[in-house]
Amino acid sequence: MIEKTKIREMADLIASIKREAETLKELGCACDIKCVEMNVVRMCAMIKMLELNITDVADILEA
Repeated sequence: MIEKTKIREMADLIASIKREAETLKELGCACDIKCVEMNVVRMCAMIKMLELNITDVADILEA
């Protein structure tokens, strides 16, 4: 069984990745680079799935 601390560590890393992806999207928009913007949109969809699978579980385990 996976330790609760490992799940929380993964959840924190997912949150960090999400923040970095948003920063990348802002930079892409500021430079008017559509390929960056659109690829980050795809990345955010994958990050959302990770949030649903890991972050939500971490929140439940901490409750």
